[in-house]
Amino acid sequence: MGKTLTERRSQIEAAITDAEKRKKEAAAALADQQQKLAQAQTEATRIRATAEDNAKSAREAILVQAEQDIQRMKETAAQDLATQQERITRELRQRTAALAMERAESQLRSDVNDNAQQQLLDRSITMLGGR
Repeated sequence: MGKTLTERRSQIEAAITDAEKRKKEAAAALADQQQKLAQAQTEATRIRATAEDNAKSAREAILVQAEQDIQRMKETAAQDLATQQERITRELRQRTAALAMERAESQLRSDVNDNAQQQLLDRSITMLGGR
């Protein structure tokens, strides 16, 4: 019986030693996993901060580009407007001059009759001959 008890005691001690060993291994594995989790959380925080910075920079760049586009569109519109105004003014002047010429010619035709035309010719000839 002593031998059986000794064997049983050895088995129990081996089981306890094995259990303690597995407990230490589990604790080490848990600590390792907790460290990896902390590193992953730190990395996730860093990635998020980087993404937020990138998003902020992209937003600012987009706003600057939009402002530049708006300014360029305003300048182009102003140039187009000035060009159209110049063209319209030029056309109006040409049309006004043409209408004035037409009216003057019409007025001269109606006001100058044959007798007046003869007198103008005679005076012109006299002036040319008198020189």
